[in-house]
Amino acid sequence: MLRFGPGLRAALVAWALALWAGLAAAAGPLFLWELKDAGGALRGWLYGTIHVCDASCFPLPAPVREALAAADGLALELDPADPSLGPALARAGMLPPERRVDELLPPALRPRLAAALAAVGVADASAQRLQPWLLGTLMTLQAARLAGFHTEQGVDLWLATEARARGLPLVALETVERQIAALSAGGDAAQLASLIEVIELIEQQSGRPYFAAMLAAWRRGDPAALDHLLRDEMASPGMAPLLTDLLDQRNAEMLEAITARLQPGQRPFIAVGAGHLGGPAGLLDLLAQRGWRPVQVVEVDE
Repeated sequence: MLRFGPGLRAALVAWALALWAGLAAAAGPLFLWELKDAGGALRGWLYGTIHVCDASCFPLPAPVREALAAADGLALELDPADPSLGPALARAGMLPPERRVDELLPPALRPRLAAALAAVGVADASAQRLQPWLLGTLMTLQAARLAGFHTEQGVDLWLATEARARGLPLVALETVERQIAALSAGGDAAQLASLIEVIELIEQQSGRPYFAAMLAAWRRGDPAALDHLLRDEMASPGMAPLLTDLLDQRNAEMLEAITARLQPGQRPFIAVGAGHLGGPAGLLDLLAQRGWRPVQVVEVDE
């Protein structure tokens, strides 16, 4: 269950009101780090992104745009234009023809799922054909859309479009299959816990404050706050096995892919979901353990 205590609930409402009032982000720490080697030489940048956003995310802060302009390549979790993504999701995310998702759920949860689907405008007949992990992802994206956040305004998509316009090489740190494996990981109990979280998010009409809180932490350049939101406030204990693979294991794997990009003579701009940076298993700590020096970029008022 989403555990919004009175203090957190008030803070979420305040963040949401500030964001939807159109207040500009103040200068300060960004979700951008310079990656320096042991000698202090700049070797690249690590940027934490928001996969769904609204128009207020743009333009990106000047230091972010300047870093991308100075880079010789862009590395993302996945290339948003990868043509294999849609077919791979269709293959992995569909139940066998004779199965329905309701059959995988406790009877008491089935009417709640139906009501949540109706609330976010997802047809029940289509939803019944989906694996729980893909259904939960779809419902989350629909809840985000109703709250004003869209994948079309995701920061990753903007970066990829800009890189292509500039002729910058774009590489993927992961494969489509790896991301699908992570989304569907953790076992049946963890997947059920995750789907319940999504249903409760919709039941409690918490979509807007949920996404606003994440955006507020991102605007403040605060990886610890974002990690806390993801792991402690917005996930139940039953989701722990899923988060271990979705975040921790992938962080360890992406660490290898990132360090492979930080070769002498190269200066990449590396962008991954902001939730991968914070915490003891996050990329910032993992990079530091490897001898790199992540230095957070601070935007100053002119």
